[in-house]
Amino acid sequence: MTQGNCPSCGAPVEFTAGTALVVVCGYCQTVVAKKGLNLEAHGKIGAIVDTDSPLQLNVEGRIGRDGYRLVGHLQKDHGAGPWDEWYVEFDDGRTGWLSESEGAFHLMVAAGSELGLPLDDMPPGHRFSLRGHRLAVEERGHSRVVAAAGQLPNDVDPTAEGYYVDATGPGGVFVSLDYGPATSDPEVYLGKKLKLQELGIAPDQLRPRVKKVGLQQARCTNCNGALELRAPDRTKRVACPFCGALLDASQGKLAFLQLLEKPDHAPLIPLGARGKLDGADWVCIGFLVRSCTVEGVRYAWEEYLLFNRGRGFTWLMHSNGHWVYLKPLDAGEVAVAEGVSAHLEGRRYRAFQSVTAVTEAVLGEFYWEVKAGEYAQAEEYVAPPYSVNVDRTDNEVTYTLGEYLAPEVVSGAFQLKEPLPERYGIAPSQPNPHSSKAIWQWTGIWAVALLAIFLVINARAAKETVLVQQVTLAPNAMSGTPAAMTFSEPFEIRKKGNVRAEVYSEVSNGWIGVQGDLVNEANGEALSFYDEVSYYSGSDSDGSWSEGGRKEEEYLSAVDPGRYVLRTTAFFDGPSQGRNYRVTLVSDTPRGTWFCFSLALLFLAPLFAFFRSSSFESARWAESNLGSSSDD
Repeated sequence: MTQGNCPSCGAPVEFTAGTALVVVCGYCQTVVAKKGLNLEAHGKIGAIVDTDSPLQLNVEGRIGRDGYRLVGHLQKDHGAGPWDEWYVEFDDGRTGWLSESEGAFHLMVAAGSELGLPLDDMPPGHRFSLRGHRLAVEERGHSRVVAAAGQLPNDVDPTAEGYYVDATGPGGVFVSLDYGPATSDPEVYLGKKLKLQELGIAPDQLRPRVKKVGLQQARCTNCNGALELRAPDRTKRVACPFCGALLDASQGKLAFLQLLEKPDHAPLIPLGARGKLDGADWVCIGFLVRSCTVEGVRYAWEEYLLFNRGRGFTWLMHSNGHWVYLKPLDAGEVAVAEGVSAHLEGRRYRAFQSVTAVTEAVLGEFYWEVKAGEYAQAEEYVAPPYSVNVDRTDNEVTYTLGEYLAPEVVSGAFQLKEPLPERYGIAPSQPNPHSSKAIWQWTGIWAVALLAIFLVINARAAKETVLVQQVTLAPNAMSGTPAAMTFSEPFEIRKKGNVRAEVYSEVSNGWIGVQGDLVNEANGEALSFYDEVSYYSGSDSDGSWSEGGRKEEEYLSAVDPGRYVLRTTAFFDGPSQGRNYRVTLVSDTPRGTWFCFSLALLFLAPLFAFFRSSSFESARWAESNLGSSSDD
């Protein structure tokens, strides 16, 4: 430990962190540096302003087996209000930084410098690999240190700007590339995104979070209208609902920026309305009207900013009566083939549209420097009822995971008294109400069951050949006369069922028809069938040809057991000489016709559903400027 007096005001200062090279005097804000055994004054730095952070100097925490202490505090600013960074010293001597912004915490440790990562090659959305991690750039910017306290590893210069790139990867991995005042090879800080409760800090060490009371009941500096801010500690911009004035709130008080054009209608979810979605209670604090222009046609939609103190911010988007609930995503959690597809947690999202979105109207409070007229490149990838949405500017990219909500869900969540607009058209992530997947699944189940029944019936069938009758016609027999008639010997059919009658004849360039009558000897009843065979062949300029066949079959349904005689009568052209045929009867033979007919009926419903589903998808993808109709 090094102790001494501030060279500027004489107040006592001490170095308790072994890695600290400078300490900020708590009385006069002088940056005091070690110089051998002496202490030197290196100018003054601004005092820490209240950002409602729950952290404070000298608190101790533990993550797993690693204990640590917050020994230094920086506040940086890039023009939109300060954020906090805490210098961390671990029990084992390692050091790191705990960054805090918009309620998120990122604990990082230095991992050395990295060659070959020029700042200009790291635009928002750029994907790269570093130290075994797949990463995506979320933000590229610059900042300067505006305030400091405690012990720090380096001197601080409040006049110098530094450049940085923040990137995320799967599993909460967070990487910050510090380029310093130049854009040379960056210093790499590797870490992870954590929640406050994951920092391992005892609750009694946390600083009570005191809201900016002065902003809670503030008045518009333009029209003096009363403004009830619902997230005063997070709010950076306020759009007055009375006069449309855009006010800056980043410095703890309201300052007029510009007068905006008010929306042409009131928000469907009133500012201040409270509702429950996704298992959390939300309050609506902001309202945007955004639009894009495609082929000269303006398409507008609304976005509602929701706030929950424990979960932060999320969005509801409304367009043409359709609603989408949007949750923030780390860019690194999503794998994207730009303009083609996105992949998240094993689900593939197809590229639907890419447009230039402009913010037209603003009401309420916002956590960033929102303004009317700002542009962003908006992309949407869909896997109904979900979507991955990307908003990209020159310096930042944000990802959200969308889930389609029916209007009645939104209305019920916020207990809205006025009915919401009816839906028209098809939303990109709207579920297909005619989806045939379930019908196809059930059809497959019933088809398998039907096949099983058919196979069982076939396996149990006797398929007994009860008669083989070979007939040669008399030379003087005439077609269809008694001379062309033949009777079989009596035969027995032992089991009730279908009887298959098969007629075979060695005809050549001719035909023969056989009328068969199956006569029951007990009661004289007859069951009749008729089979005709024909076969023709020859040759012409195209070569040899043939048509027809020498065998035909017919089924007699539900023939009772008993003793039978088969009477056959032949029909033919010309003389009978040399004509012959064979009749074979097989009892208890199942027919496949009923199976095919049942199968055809079974598939009518899924085919109809598939047609309706395909029509819906065609209408959906007709609105896309990136993709085409997808499979149902």
